[in-house]
Amino acid sequence: MKRNLKITLCCALVLCALSGCRLAKEDAGAQNSRDRLIGVYITTEYLDLFDYDGYLSDNLKRFQGGEVNIDGSATQKYQGRLYAVLTSRQLLDEETGETTLIQEYVFEGPEGIPYCVPLLQTAEEENSYIATPSDPAVSEGHTNIFIGEDEDSLAIDGTIYITPANQTHTYYFNPVYQCADGSVYAVAGNGFMVNNEAYSQGTVFSQTLDAATTKTENGKVKKDSVSIKVSLNVLFAPEKIVLVQMDADNTILLLTEYEPDKMPEAITPETGTAYIIAETHSRDGTGSIEIHRDIYNRDAEAIETFYARPDGVCVKLQIPIMAR
Repeated sequence: MKRNLKITLCCALVLCALSGCRLAKEDAGAQNSRDRLIGVYITTEYLDLFDYDGYLSDNLKRFQGGEVNIDGSATQKYQGRLYAVLTSRQLLDEETGETTLIQEYVFEGPEGIPYCVPLLQTAEEENSYIATPSDPAVSEGHTNIFIGEDEDSLAIDGTIYITPANQTHTYYFNPVYQCADGSVYAVAGNGFMVNNEAYSQGTVFSQTLDAATTKTENGKVKKDSVSIKVSLNVLFAPEKIVLVQMDADNTILLLTEYEPDKMPEAITPETGTAYIIAETHSRDGTGSIEIHRDIYNRDAEAIETFYARPDGVCVKLQIPIMAR
């Protein structure tokens, strides 16, 4: 299938000069099948990784009338990669005061949400380990890793709650791969737009990426399968959270209002509290107030609430319910 992208020569050169992404042009004999799919990097801007400079240099004689006609079937080697940087940071245990040094891959390009399961290699190969996803933007995440004699498999899925907040957001699902040498990179993926006029609260969009390869080890064929699923769930931005503590006779014992991003670290029920009502106040696409209520028994472990970040992501909070 031929894809024509018409740009002027001047415009193409400007794009090359302004590009801030880290690009690497694939070698002519490179095989992407050797790189393992390990996740997705979700951005709100398109990863413009096409190597215009290389394409212009190799195809200058083909230009006609000041326009470049790019044939998608013949330009695979010009599709660039956004490489992640392996960094280290310390985690502090506030209870014990002890620190733990962890490594993680960070994309130094357009801001986004990484949802990946890379293999972190150490000097001693037997101590290498698989890092599980930990970005707070991803709620209800699940990771399933299986290593067997005949097959290895990886499956991760998670939900990201998003709010249009009177704006239109485009979300791009950019596949992430890991090379045999441990390096991690993303390639440009597909996207779709979300706004609060077209979609109601609870609308879900899902994207699934699957990959399967086989390799031969000691004369035996082994299968490797990967499945990455991410769902975007539309949630109107919470404006306030109201917690109502009720007794067994359905009488209000205590009513407390909070800003969504300033919830307490824990809730200690009043004496006599039988259950707690958590009210989330938000506005729909027309500006009308909506109130969503959840009921928690006194014995529940935690109350779940959300707050909206400036980037349109709603982060889920777990507020523990403490025994009195």
